[in-house]
Amino acid sequence: MSENVLVAIVGVIGIVLGAFAQQLVTAARDRMEAYRLAQQMQADNALLWQWNRQLVDAIYRRAPPPPPEPPEGLFNHDD
Repeated sequence: MSENVLVAIVGVIGIVLGAFAQQLVTAARDRMEAYRLAQQMQADNALLWQWNRQLVDAIYRRAPPPPPEPPEGLFNHDD
């Protein structure tokens, strides 16, 4: 094989490996972002459940206005 063909083959292999590595990094980054968002949603869900329970209890006790305040940190994301 001539030198030009060998350089072309090595270049193509390098491009393919580079694209594969970039796909792996992008997939890992996207997965970590999805995991972080899922953690935030779970925390928000727990706080919403707690607040809903306080509101229902206030209604059944016929508590006067104002209704209970939302819990600290609800939808408080530092992105």
